[in-house]
Amino acid sequence: MPKLLQYRANSVIYFEGDAAEKIFLLQAGSVKLLHVDIESGKDVSEPLSKGEFFGVKSALGHYPREEDAIVAQDSTVLAFSVSEFEDLATKNALLILKMLKVFSNQMRRTHKQVASLMNNAESQNQKPEDGLYQLGKFYFKNKKYAYTQHIYSKYLTYYPDGAYVDTVRTDLNAAVSFIARYGDGLRVKKEADPPPDKAGLAGDASDGLQASLSGGDSDPARRYNEAMELVSQKSYIAACQVLKKLADGGDSEFAPKSSFEIGHCLFLMGKYNECIKYYTQIITKYPKHASIGEALFFMGQACEGAGDDTLAMEFYKKSSLAAIPQKDDGVSLKAVRALKRLQGLPDE
Repeated sequence: MPKLLQYRANSVIYFEGDAAEKIFLLQAGSVKLLHVDIESGKDVSEPLSKGEFFGVKSALGHYPREEDAIVAQDSTVLAFSVSEFEDLATKNALLILKMLKVFSNQMRRTHKQVASLMNNAESQNQKPEDGLYQLGKFYFKNKKYAYTQHIYSKYLTYYPDGAYVDTVRTDLNAAVSFIARYGDGLRVKKEADPPPDKAGLAGDASDGLQASLSGGDSDPARRYNEAMELVSQKSYIAACQVLKKLADGGDSEFAPKSSFEIGHCLFLMGKYNECIKYYTQIITKYPKHASIGEALFFMGQACEGAGDDTLAMEFYKKSSLAAIPQKDDGVSLKAVRALKRLQGLPDE
């Protein structure tokens, strides 16, 4: 059954980039969606009407939220799981038609904005390469990492020797790394779920990865990037195999980084207790590493997954404090937001 939720004014239902597991229906009050306009780059506030669904696309598509959902006035909201919403939709043809109309209008608006961006590039005598690069840069700047990955992958396909190839590769690696660390909105598997299909390794791995598994590639940076690509593909067991070799390899840079990423893979596989125990050992081994704050954050997430909110809050507090000295404001902000959420406080 969908859950009835009460929100106070100025509280946050979800942030852009959060994992999308619920679909919401505004029953009473006022909620607004905040996002960045693709054409102007300015913030846009979109008020919702009573009886309107929101968070639908990201939840059904299994990708992170594309906007912030902010409560403007005290509101009552129904929260549906994806299966609950799908069950409702199959019994209500009018609801399906309404959703299709909304999605169609949104797609049309986005198409016009992209076309306008491309036309502006042409009017300024820019090459198609320039327009594609600027579009990818826009998404990267606004932390739309899934879109960044798609656009920049196309750029490298069409312009492998292009003028912006070095910047594109750098930003693309950063986007892929972010997606690998924080996921793309897909449900995290619980420990009771069936384990990932090990037979899928051959289909996911490249020739270079196969060489690294057999010890044929001695470049730690390349093997680490391959592991991160496997994480983004949700091939966590295969990624751990590569990361374990790097962690045991003794490289001063990639051994610690790989060790911390193994803990992240355990979290993504829903092995919450193993994740907490593993990170405890790694933090003891590398007490001054730059990933300490991030590790503590995922330990908090793991505690939440295991149902221990009290311990989760302790890890979030430690994460927010540990991330600041490492100048990782992103992790600190996520930890603070998670802590306030568990405490029932508004995110100001």
